[in-house]
Order: sequence, then C-alpha cells, then structure tokens
Amino acid sequence: MSTDEETPEDLEPVPCTVCRGTGTLISNLGGSPFEVPCAWCDGTGTFLPDHDAQAQRRAAAEAAGETPAGPTAPVAETD
Repeated sequence: MSTDEETPEDLEPVPCTVCRGTGTLISNLGGSPFEVPCAWCDGTGTFLPDHDAQAQRRAAAEAAGETPAGPTAPVAETD
C-alpha cells in the first residue's frame, strides 16, 4: 500500500442510511407525524458499525418481564 492511499481511519464518517444523515425520523405513531431520534444512529446522523438499534427496546421488554419478539426470541427446535 502506498503512503498516499487513504486508510479507513482517514475517511469521512459514513452517513446513516436510515435517516439519510439527519439523525431524525418522522413517526406517525399515535396518528400525528412527529420527529423522533433515529434509533439506528442514536441521533448522530453517522453510521455506527455493530450498533443494535433494538437493544434498548429489548432490554426494556426484558426488564418488564415481557418476551422479546423477532429474531432474538428463542425458536423452538423441530425434528
């Protein structure tokens, strides 16, 4: 690698593709549109590698004694 090539540390931050770098999303939950922080970038507008957007909700559900839904819920094995 030549010395004039960019390394990953030298590159600009990658914008979040979910919110398009704005850090906010429009939610229609409750019937009226309003801005909410993007869960995928934590409102930074920058892509966060290895970030789990559902971790906070999953932790709250587990603390309340609820079973989390989706791919993280245990799946029954079949024979």
